[in-house]
Amino acid sequence: MAYAWLCRWPWTTTLADRNAMNRIVYIVGLVVIVLVILGFFGLR
Repeated sequence: MAYAWLCRWPWTTTLADRNAMNRIVYIVGLVVIVLVILGFFGLR
C-alpha cells in the first residue's frame, strides 16, 4: 500500500515540476532507499 503511494507520488511531482532532472535524481534516491528497506524486511 505504502509502496504504491511512494511510486505514484514522485511521478506526479515530476510532471508538475519544471526541474525534472533534479526530481529524477531525487526519485532514484527514493527508489534505492525503498529497495533497501524491502530487501531488509525480505531477509527477515
